[in-house]
This record gives sequence, structure tokens and C-alpha cells, in this order.
Amino acid sequence: MKQLMMVLGACALAFAGCDKKADGEASAAKPLKMITEATFPPYEFLRGQEIVGIDVEICRAVATKLGRPFQAETVDFDSVIPAVISGKADVGAAGITVTEDRRKNVDFSIPYVKTGIVVIYKKSNPFKDVAQLKEQRIGVQGGTTSEAYVLEQFKKEPERSRSPAEAVAGLKAGRVDFVIADIDPAKNCVKGEADLAISDFITSEEYAVAIRKGQPELLKTIDAVIAELKANGQLATWIEQYTAESDKLKDK
Repeated sequence: MKQLMMVLGACALAFAGCDKKADGEASAAKPLKMITEATFPPYEFLRGQEIVGIDVEICRAVATKLGRPFQAETVDFDSVIPAVISGKADVGAAGITVTEDRRKNVDFSIPYVKTGIVVIYKKSNPFKDVAQLKEQRIGVQGGTTSEAYVLEQFKKEPERSRSPAEAVAGLKAGRVDFVIADIDPAKNCVKGEADLAISDFITSEEYAVAIRKGQPELLKTIDAVIAELKANGQLATWIEQYTAESDKLKDK
């Protein structure tokens, strides 16, 4: 009986070892979860039910580098960084502009795009200069640097929408006088709209991937992937590809 117990004990240890290995493999195979806001072409938008775009490709490349499956989920923009902070997502990428306020809560990768915000306006009510906006009704996407710009520059509340396209719909309907938005979605919103135009940049910004603080190895990997994508031209290819695709969506 004692010998039998020893054999059973050895088997139990062997199975326990297998369980630990399986747990480790399962952990390694855990998907890298990207949180985004899929109404921001060409960086992220829906192709049917699939989330696609420049940011998606960058984060997928990070998952590949880590040897992990990839998963993307869309939420409202102002929920992206909170999802990263809480650990509900591994990375946040949604055309997120690097700001000092955001740096207090998350770590950012090296920038992958230099950009800025612009004013969308009706040609019948042309934009002349920033001072002109102070007494006007301004539409923005909530939670963005466009919103922050209005709050900081003009000390007033903008008209918040869920997406740049929704804000522009408000402009066309006369609910706001001007819309402030990032350049790429702004271009997409005015494409084919003969009565709308966009200004030159009124700010200069950079986009980066956000992660929860205290993950230096993950940050190092993301930085390395972005640097490689820039150097080998793949990032430029994705920008061209998804800009063209999102332009076609506007034409439909």
C-alpha cells in the first residue's frame, strides 16, 4: 500500500507539473487586446463587422512580435485610456495624441505619426483665424484634444459628438458654426462635400500607443516594432492603403 501511495503521489506530481505547464502556455497564448474607437478613419474603422486601420495593423504587428494572438475592441473614445489604466486592455490605439495630462496616467510608445487638428467650416461661413472661433458654436468629438483645445483656448464648452462625422453632421445641420478635428478624419469628412472645407493646422500633435504604467518590456517591444515599421516602409504602405480604403467608404 505504501509503495502504491508513492506511485500515486508521483503521478499526482507529474500531473501537477503538466497543469502548471499548460497554465503557462495558456498565459503565453493570451491575446494581446487592443482597445480603440472605430470611427476614426484611416486609423480605425469598420469593414463590415471587422475593425481595421493603421492602428490595428501596428498593434497586430506587436502581438505577432510577442507571439500572441490579437484581439481588437471598439468603445467610445473617452473610454479608451480608462480601459488601459484598468487593465481591461493591453494597449490603446485610437489616434491618441500624446499630452502631458495623459502621460500622468499611461505610458506612451514612441510616436508613429505627426499630425494636428484643423477647423472644418462651411464655405459660406469661411474660417479666417482662431480668434474668430471664440464667440462661435464649436463641434468636436468628445474626449479628444479638439475638445481640450476649445476648453483651454476659449474657456467654454464645445458641442460634443461621438465621432468627427457626427460633429460634421451637426455643422451641416446648423447646430454648430465650426468643427475642430484631427486632419485625417477631417479630410475624410469633407471629401465629396462641395460646401465644406478645412483649414491649415491650428496645432501640431503626435499619435502614439498607450499602455498601463509599469510595463517596460511591453513598451520596449512596441517601440521596436514601430521603429521597424517606419524603417522598412510598412507603416507608410498602411497609411496609403487605409487612406484609400476609407476614402472609398466615403464615396458609397
